[in-house]
Amino acid sequence: MPMSPTMPMSLTMTRKALLVAAACALVSPLAALADEHPAYIPKADVQGAIFKRPETKKVKDGDGTALDITAFASKDGKFTTGMYQAGSEHEEYKDGYEVNEYIYLIKGSIKLTSTDGTVIVVGPGEAATIAKGWKGRWDTDGYTKFWVIYDPAAKK
Repeated sequence: MPMSPTMPMSLTMTRKALLVAAACALVSPLAALADEHPAYIPKADVQGAIFKRPETKKVKDGDGTALDITAFASKDGKFTTGMYQAGSEHEEYKDGYEVNEYIYLIKGSIKLTSTDGTVIVVGPGEAATIAKGWKGRWDTDGYTKFWVIYDPAAKK
C-alpha cells in the first residue's frame, strides 16, 4: 500500500495496523471455535446484544463482575478474539500482564499507568496493545471492548 502524500508514514502504518487488528477482532460467535470460515459481528451485537447470548460468561473482574464472550479461537487455542464489558476496575499488575492483548474500545475509557509513570488513556474508537509482562495499573469506571489475544503458551 503506497504511503499517502498527506499522511506521515507512522500514522499510515498505525492506521493499517489498526485496520488489520480490527478486522481480526470482528468475528462472529456463530463461527466460534472454527477457523474454516470468515466470521462477523453485526452492528446490533457490537452495540451490546452479543452479551445476551447464552455463551456469554460472567467473570470476576476487579471489584465486580464482567461479561466476556469468546467469538473466535484458533484450533491450537493460541489466538482468540471476543468482546468484554466491565464496570469499575482498579487493578495493579505487579507480576506482569498475563497475555499479549490488543484492545479496541467501543464505550468508556481505560487509564493504563506503567510502572515508569507513563500514562495512556484509551477511549472509544481508540486502541492499545498490552504486552505480556507489562507492569502497571489499570483504572476504569467501565468500558466495552473488542479484544484480541495471542498467548503462545495457551493450550486447546
